[in-house]
This record gives sequence, structure tokens and C-alpha cells, in this order.
Amino acid sequence: MKIEDIKKMNIYEKMSAITNELGVVAKNLNVDIGKGKSYKAVQEKDVLDKVKPVEEKYRVYSYPKERHIVDSGILEKETSYGTISKNMYLRIETIYEFVNLDKPEEKITMPSYGDGIDTGDKAPGKAITYSDKYSLLKAYKIATGDDPDKDASPENGYTKQEDKELKERLQLMVDIKNLMSKKEITPDAVYEHTNKNSADMNIQELKEVIKWLEEK
Repeated sequence: MKIEDIKKMNIYEKMSAITNELGVVAKNLNVDIGKGKSYKAVQEKDVLDKVKPVEEKYRVYSYPKERHIVDSGILEKETSYGTISKNMYLRIETIYEFVNLDKPEEKITMPSYGDGIDTGDKAPGKAITYSDKYSLLKAYKIATGDDPDKDASPENGYTKQEDKELKERLQLMVDIKNLMSKKEITPDAVYEHTNKNSADMNIQELKEVIKWLEEK
């Protein structure tokens, strides 16, 4: 198809063309959940490698417009040794936007959700990666070569404890990641400025990082 014809297409025609051109993305990532068990997942890199060149061809730009925490807490689970393991839990809603570069007023938005569970500060990153990845998979109806409904969820046996302070910290961590993406600032630059990982910061320190990022 000639570039002149692509530029005349509306956002729906472009997204339909992208959908028709994209194929299956295989579940190449093996996630270990302990006790010899694992499950297959789609890597974000594999999705982006598929989508980016086709979006470029049809002149569509997609990005996470908004992110909101819809649930969070501490997940507790008894281990085989009789101790209690604790993990951060975070569920994020992402509003993904698709823009027609030739008619920027033409936009499509769609919500997507992602969960993150981690003992440290990786829960927000995991949730963001999951929700962003599935925004693209669902928007372009990309098959993954497997049906997730036929398998039980690997995260089971947990009880959730509410923690208001943790929820605020997680929201601040998500806000920091959003600003880093918007300002194109790397994690190394943030660490050089603070000499701390976000998991080691208190609420006030996280707020100071947000202020620093907003002023960049």
C-alpha cells in the first residue's frame, strides 16, 4: 500500500489494517513460581517487536495516557516451612490511547488492567508492564497461541491485608514511573539524584522525587 493511501485512512481503518497484518505472538517466557511449577507468558519485548514496525507503517502512535491504582495491599501466604511470606500486591488500570498521526484529532482509548506481586519495589513495574502489554494485545486482537482460561492462576493461597500507607507509597511509585516515561528520564538518573531505590524511600522522599521530576 502506498504512503499516500495510508495517510488518507481514518484511525479505525488503520487499526483494522494493523490487526490484519499482525500474527500470533508466542508465549516464550517461562515464569517460575516455585516448587517445580511454572507457567508460560508473553514477553513485552515480543509484543513491541511485533507491533512497533506495523504501527510505524500505518502511522499510528500508541501510548499509556493514564494509570490508576484500583487495588493494593500486602499478600500473606504460609510457606512449606511454616513461616509467613509477605508480598506487595498492586492492580493498575491503564488507559491506552491510539492516535492517527495524519489526523491527530482521531483517537481511540481503551482500558486495560495489570497485577503485580513482588517482595520488593518491582510490583508497580510488573503491573505496568502487564497492563501495557495487554492493551496492545487486545486492541489489535493478537493471538498468543494459548488460552489463559484453561489454566488456574499461579497466584493462589494468599490472604490480603489492607495497608493505607503502602497504597500511598505505591501510588507515588507509579506516579514516578509515569513521569520518568513522560520526561524520558532513566532509572539510573533518578538513582544518581537520590542515591536510593524507590523501595527504600519514605513517602516524603518519594514526593520530593516527584517534585524534582516535574521540574525537569
